[in-house]
This record gives sequence, structure tokens and C-alpha cells, in this order.
Amino acid sequence: MAKSDVLSESERGIVLLVAGESLTLGTLVDATTSEAGMTLLGGLAANPEQTTGSHNVVTIAWSAVLSARVQGPRARELQTYIRRFVADAFGWAFARGLVGPLDGHPAQEWMITTNGIAVAASRSSSHVDATLRLHADLHPALNESTRPDFERGAYAAAVRAATHAVEVAVRAAAGFGQDKYGVQMMRDAFKPDGPLAAADDPRPEQEGVMALFVGLIGALKNPTSHRVVEYESPIEAVDAIHLADMLLRIVDRAKARRAVEAPGE
Repeated sequence: MAKSDVLSESERGIVLLVAGESLTLGTLVDATTSEAGMTLLGGLAANPEQTTGSHNVVTIAWSAVLSARVQGPRARELQTYIRRFVADAFGWAFARGLVGPLDGHPAQEWMITTNGIAVAASRSSSHVDATLRLHADLHPALNESTRPDFERGAYAAAVRAATHAVEVAVRAAAGFGQDKYGVQMMRDAFKPDGPLAAADDPRPEQEGVMALFVGLIGALKNPTSHRVVEYESPIEAVDAIHLADMLLRIVDRAKARRAVEAPGE
């Protein structure tokens, strides 16, 4: 059942103000954490220079409950729902850098951030959520262009830079010249008995690794090199970058293995 089934019909229809955003108590109780956060951002973005404390948001919202003549223990129960909604909203927004503590005092006043204003305008946090997935350490080859391109929202450019970094790394590690490139280079480098193949691994595993590199170039690099590609979701672009990151680490291991096997090369 919906969470708002804990409310009576009259309680469900009580209209509240949350950071200047109007919504019913039923909507508030049913809201997901992200919906709570977007409600908060919508209100703060209407006047981005304003600051507010979470206590003030709760107090203003709760005043509507009191005005509806809800009293006693039931009023306190409804206040708990409001407090939880506000806690969800601030927690969700702060975790994504969409609100920040004024003057470094998180227990006091909060202000919407530059990213928060952008998210409120687009009504979507997908770019911010995807960017958070890149906060883990990436292979050094991806930090110069891939990460900045992604953070600017140039998702296809970021994927192109990441896949190009893999191509460059494979060429260098395998000792190939500039005449080698693309899908065929990946096959030549990682095929069984190829310069970057792990000779001690079973043949199916060697072929599987080769297929990963061939797939990256054929399915992800070539389209962005030959035509305009638009990613519908930044999460998809992040996943492509993470694949490139994993393959770059495989190249590093292959390069180290090759140095041990043929130290004079």
C-alpha cells in the first residue's frame, strides 16, 4: 500500500509549503528520497541567494498541519513524517553537492549550489549522479581529457577520448607502429600468441580478453569517430569509460608481463 495510507483522507489533502514549494501531505509522505530532494531544490532555486535551515523548513511545513486543527499526539506523528521528508531532502541534495552549508556550518544555514541550480532547472540529477560514479580513481590516461569532457557534459567526446586512450596504450605496449590501429590491431595484440596475450591463460580466456578490446573499439570508439553520437543517458557514457578504465589496467598488466618475458625489447 502507499505510504500515505497511514493518513486519513482529510490529512492527505493538507497543503504544505516546503522551502516555498507547495505540496500535499499525502504527496510528501509518499515521496521518494530523490523526489524530496528535487522538491527542496525547486524551492531554493526560486531564490538562489536565500539561505535556510532544515528546522525552519520543518516549522513552516508543520504550521499547515496545526492550521488544519490537528492536535495532540497525532500532530506530533505528522511532524515526524515532515521531519523525515526534510531530512531525506537535505541528505540527498548534500550528498550530491546540490546544497552546501553557509560559511561551513552544516548545522545552521544551507544554500543551493551552482550544480543545484542547474539540476533544479533541468529537473534531472542524472548528470550529477553519473559524475559521482567517476569520483573513484580512474586510470591516469583518462584524467587529462576524458574526465573534463564528461564533467562538461560532452559525453560522446569523453567516450571517444577514453577509447582512444586504450588504442594508444595497446599500440605502445605491443610495440606496433602507427600503421596499426582499430579492431585489427586489437586482434593482433591480444590473439593467442599475440604480444599482449597472457600465454599461461586458457585459450578461451585469451580469446575473451581479445573480444573485450575488439568490442570496445568496434562498438564504442568507431561510432564516435565516424559520426555524431548522442548518449541518451550519462550513466551509459560512464559505463563505457569504466570499461576503458578496466582495459587500460589489463594493458598495464600485459605490458609488465611482456617486460619480464622480454626485458631486452
